[in-house]
Amino acid sequence: MRPAALAAALLFAAPAADAWESCDQKGITPPVAIQREAPGYPQAVRSIGIEGVVEVSLTVLRDGSVGWVRVFRAEPRGYFEQAATEGVRQWRFEPARANGEPIECRMRTRVRFALTDPAATAPASVGGARPQPVYPATLLQQRIEGYAEVEFDRDADGAIKNARIIAAMPRGEFERAALAAVRSWHKAPAAPAHETRRFDFRLPDTMLDVVPATLLASAPFPMAACERRVTGRVMIEAETDAEGRVIEARILAAEPAGLFDASALAVARASRLSPAYRDGQPIAATALLTLFFDPEKATCPNLRSPDRDKPPAYRPEPRVTRHDERPSHRADRLTALSAGVAQPLP
Repeated sequence: MRPAALAAALLFAAPAADAWESCDQKGITPPVAIQREAPGYPQAVRSIGIEGVVEVSLTVLRDGSVGWVRVFRAEPRGYFEQAATEGVRQWRFEPARANGEPIECRMRTRVRFALTDPAATAPASVGGARPQPVYPATLLQQRIEGYAEVEFDRDADGAIKNARIIAAMPRGEFERAALAAVRSWHKAPAAPAHETRRFDFRLPDTMLDVVPATLLASAPFPMAACERRVTGRVMIEAETDAEGRVIEARILAAEPAGLFDASALAVARASRLSPAYRDGQPIAATALLTLFFDPEKATCPNLRSPDRDKPPAYRPEPRVTRHDERPSHRADRLTALSAGVAQPLP
């Protein structure tokens, strides 16, 4: 099965220090995204099946447009930086405010370019070495749409091991369908690898064009984890409203136990997830979300931050422009939660 959809996952991360004021400083009402399309997946990169993550700093100007943009990390390098930068420059916000007046401020964001696979709507579509998940009959009948993401290991013989769900919306049958499909995969022998795969469950006559991005909040990285150089993960179940806002969050599992719980709950409760849909309309649902924590990708004390350089002295004058919608395929504009980038930056 070839990947049939491509997505970029977008999330807020913590702002950097210096230069423009940080958007999360005390006394500042932070900017709110009002137009935030996923950057287009570069066609040449898509054709060779490469995925990646780009982290950038950006300034939100007083008119809500994006001014200065700087890439400070890209994995892998050289593939997605231009697409991410051009995409971010098209975003529009309700500007940050201080004492009721619009101000310029600086923040970070992370854009992930990820391959996704579709679900089959009938068992007859299943077959081959990598069968598609079968759309659950009940949800197909109810016209419910969502997604599930699976994490798994592949051994040297191509066998799939340790498959588990790391993200899903809504919880339940989509998870079981995705797991069943991945566990039946048979890959060609190769070097052992750890992989993730996201499956979009979309109706054949889906009414969805642009799916809102998942926006993850930021939270301080635990000092104990910084000092001990500990990585971890926290799996959270979240109740969301029809707009994807998290109403309630609870921890299902954590590795190591207790260390990242407070940060994970703070991230989840302030986040907005890509919602589930019924017949084209967003609905309240229960979601599964896995957050990963890595001190090497956070700003820990006594570590050089990758974003300490000040932006140029020249600040562009505020401007008001009308965004020109670029024609694009739904596959290039879908936004998807990807647990692989659910890393809050302090």
